[in-house]
Amino acid sequence: MSSVSNKDIALSIVQFLKQAVADKQVAEDYAESLDVAIDCIADAFEVNQDDESKVLGGKSLSQLIEAGLASKSSASATATASASTTTAASTEVDAETKAKADTLKVEGNRAMATKDFPTAIAKYTAAIELDGSNVVYLSNRAAAYSSSQQHEKAVVDAEKAIELNPSFSKAYSRLGLAKYALGDPKSAMDAYKRGLDVEGDNKSDAMTKGYETAKSRVEEELEKSISKSEPETPSESSSTGSSTGAGAGGLPDLSSFANMFGGAGGAGGMPPLSELMNNPDIMQAANRMMQDPQALSNLMSNPAVRQMAQNFGLGGGAGGAPDLSNLANMFGGGAGGAGSGSHEE
Repeated sequence: MSSVSNKDIALSIVQFLKQAVADKQVAEDYAESLDVAIDCIADAFEVNQDDESKVLGGKSLSQLIEAGLASKSSASATATASASTTTAASTEVDAETKAKADTLKVEGNRAMATKDFPTAIAKYTAAIELDGSNVVYLSNRAAAYSSSQQHEKAVVDAEKAIELNPSFSKAYSRLGLAKYALGDPKSAMDAYKRGLDVEGDNKSDAMTKGYETAKSRVEEELEKSISKSEPETPSESSSTGSSTGAGAGGLPDLSSFANMFGGAGGAGGMPPLSELMNNPDIMQAANRMMQDPQALSNLMSNPAVRQMAQNFGLGGGAGGAPDLSNLANMFGGGAGGAGSGSHEE
């Protein structure tokens, strides 16, 4: 297209404004103002506002603007593609450089075999500097970092390897190990799971074992969390009292006396308390005492009960009689009343 004069541009603007008014693309309130603007532009650039000749290559002002924007977008896309091509070309590693990087990797592997982890890290790092797109070098360095307890750096290398090649399964194993060592079994399990998905039907033992180990730890922590959130169950001793409590029918729980008098057998050759509980005389007297504490004064008239009290060492009362207050405590008597079955602690 030939050079464009200012008059051509002014006439194109005038034609655009007149067309906008004619097509009622603006509100009627502004139509009069646009007419004034058209007159001013025509006078300023000395153009005939009624001239309908084709200017600017026969295209309207809006068409020219759209064409300009499209051209700019196309140029930008071309520049971006060119830059990408240049970047790709700059990162392309020649065969000689690759060979050097592989040699360094082999040296790093040898250092790993002898557990010389600092040397292994240095060799892998040198290989990565020569070829940063090789996921094997990153994965190997991640393993070396984990072996030297630098698990945070191992995570960085493993994630970078996965970013470069999501199909490289070994990187997921490196990531899972590092996450587990950092105390994040959930992330470790997720990493191993992604690795198993990548491996498909050919699942490796290392990936499978890593996943199962991380899963077990996650389940263990979940169980601990649940158990901590549950209310504690009161102990038997707190619910029944620290000494004698209420048994069936409001009677004292004589089973707790077994420990007081030597376990299954009573003191002084006495039979086990389980046998005493089967003695109808003793149980009748105990039941009577539970209902009427005053009956305690008559309790010792029963020869069997008197003999039991003496064998239990409850003597020492007036006239050599047993100390009945101790016996009362055994059967739930005393100041607290009979049959309460509980104790204040």
